[in-house]
Amino acid sequence: METNQVEVPLHYNSNQLVTYKVIDGDTVTFPTDKVTTIEYELDRGRYWRKQWDQLSGKVARLENDLEQYIDMDSEDIITAICEIFGFNPTKEIEFEATARITGTVNIPLSELKDFDIDNIDLYVNVDSYNYDVNADAEIEDLSRTD
Repeated sequence: METNQVEVPLHYNSNQLVTYKVIDGDTVTFPTDKVTTIEYELDRGRYWRKQWDQLSGKVARLENDLEQYIDMDSEDIITAICEIFGFNPTKEIEFEATARITGTVNIPLSELKDFDIDNIDLYVNVDSYNYDVNADAEIEDLSRTD
C-alpha cells in the first residue's frame, strides 16, 4: 500500500506567531496569530470557496434554463430545478394494510391448563426493500384456531 508522507521542513513551527496585514474595506489592521490558526482559516476559506464555486455553477445553470421553464408544467420545472441542485424531494403517502398471521406456540404441558392465548406478546416488524417506510403494526385479534 502506498502512503503519501509529507516531510515537514525543519524550520516549520506550527506555534510560531505571525503578524499579517488585513484589509477590511477602509480599515487596515495587523493581527498576530499562531500558524495553526492561520492554517485553519485558510483551510476553511478553501472549503467555502469550493462551495461557492459549486453553487455559483448551479445558479448559472438555473439562470440559463429560465427561458425553457416558460413552456414547462410546474411539476417539470420543480424536477429540473431539483436535478440542478441535487435534491431528491419526496412525498409522504399514507397507506393501510391488512395482514393475516398464522403460527404455532409450544407450551409446556405443566402450563397448559393455565395458558391464555392473550398472554402471547407478538412483535410484528414492517419494512420495505424499495422505499423508506415508517409503519406501526398493531395486533387487534389474537385467537386460537384449534
